[in-house]
Amino acid sequence: MRKALGILATTAAVIASGVILAPAASAGTYGCAGSEIDTYPVKTNGGTQYGTIHLFYDSSTGRNCAVNVATSAGGYGTSERTMVYLAECSGTTLSSCTSSFITSDIDSGYFAYYAGPVSIPAAGHCILVSGAREHNGVNAGAQFGPVHCG
Repeated sequence: MRKALGILATTAAVIASGVILAPAASAGTYGCAGSEIDTYPVKTNGGTQYGTIHLFYDSSTGRNCAVNVATSAGGYGTSERTMVYLAECSGTTLSSCTSSFITSDIDSGYFAYYAGPVSIPAAGHCILVSGAREHNGVNAGAQFGPVHCG
């Protein structure tokens, strides 16, 4: 009973503080395979997060997969211009990854919930991850890379 009360008190404190930890996204939910290996915020110049890029990796195939999911601040549920992009760098290290890409995949259009999935084979190479979301005429965008080399 004492342990149950301690857990209940801890849970109440976390909820009261406004800290709610979301579970990792499921690859299958978005049409990807593998495990989530990273997330990236898609923010406006003012810092409001309009989307979250979820990056997945399937070690059995060597493929990366990504989606850009709208946040409530970015109009989740409202059809807005949304984009997600993945590119496989020709380089195999952070310093050798330039603007030369072996392959890439992009999904762009008007989506209510998320853009993607996009998928590329990238075993042994670095990747570039990019996304954008527009809501009520305000643009948010982000580019990350090179990341996840190897």
